Amino acid sequence: MNITAVIPAAGMGKRFGGDVKKQFFEIFDHTVMYYTLKALNRAYPFKEFILGANPDDFYYLYSQLAQADIKSYQLVQGGGERYETVYNCLKAVTTEYVLIHDAVRPFITPDVVRSVVEAAKDTGAAICGLQVRDTLKKIAKDTVEKTVSRDEYILSHTPQVFRTALLKKAVENADERGILITDEAQAMELYGVDVRWTPSLPDNIKITYLNDINMTEGLVNKYFGE
Repeated sequence: MNITAVIPAAGMGKRFGGDVKKQFFEIFDHTVMYYTLKALNRAYPFKEFILGANPDDFYYLYSQLAQADIKSYQLVQGGGERYETVYNCLKAVTTEYVLIHDAVRPFITPDVVRSVVEAAKDTGAAICGLQVRDTLKKIAKDTVEKTVSRDEYILSHTPQVFRTALLKKAVENADERGILITDEAQAMELYGVDVRWTPSLPDNIKITYLNDINMTEGLVNKYFGE
């Protein structure tokens, strides 16, 4: 399948803290963004990479793309919210399918990527995720209301793969309804599309807090060590 890889990278990473955006934080000799680009580039033969980012970061992103040996790409101005950044990128996509992946999930494997791509052929929408292992409780402030069945829940990860035209309509629909979506699969759900899912891996973490860096050095050696 001809697929474009879209990476929304315009976020400020307020929860991460510090003076450096989390996608540009360095682990050993490279940034989180580099590792993410490198992992995706070796996972699947994408037609093109499209990155949505702040124009002030474009020059730096050129160097990251070069280091990851990515030659076919576009840089697109990001928006104030994730869905706006993704939508701006979608307008530049020319392939039938698009893969969306978080800039700060660098430990993705070819097997997971390909499984999501295959799953998306069914309904035009697929994600990867982890089944919940712990007992799951519904809470109200500081009180536990009840225990719910963990068999009915997964933790949603990226990559997520969609039919491009369908995702555009779904994002537009969410925007018209004033719903702030947290991932693209939510837009598809609201649009009435059946979203398939396939297993992710525990290593496919999203770097969110500065403390997350402490657990990533071993993973960098595992996935990118010579």
